[in-house]
Amino acid sequence: MNMFKAICGDCGQEFKNMRSGVLVKELFMQNTAVYRIWSADRLACPECGKVIIARFADNPIAEHWNEPMMDAALRECETRKLGFDLFEWKEFVSKEKK
Repeated sequence: MNMFKAICGDCGQEFKNMRSGVLVKELFMQNTAVYRIWSADRLACPECGKVIIARFADNPIAEHWNEPMMDAALRECETRKLGFDLFEWKEFVSKEKK
C-alpha cells in the first residue's frame, strides 16, 4: 500500500500524478557525468501547476559502473523529452569561492 502523499506548500492542494515512469539522470562530478538513472513519477499541483518528481523506484535502472546497462539506459534517455519525461537530478555545487 503506497502511503506517499505530497501537498503544494503554496496552494495546499494534493499533487496529482501527471506522468508515471519518467526517467531521472542523477548527475555527479559537478554535474558533468551521469551517476545513476532512475524511474520516477512526475506530479503537479492542480491549482498552481508546480511540478515535482517523486515516487522513485526502489533501485536505479542503471549505475555508472555498469557500462552496458548505463549505455542502454542513456539510449532510452535520448528518446525522452527533457522537462516532460526526462529530468536531471543535479548535484549541489557550492557557488562560493574557497
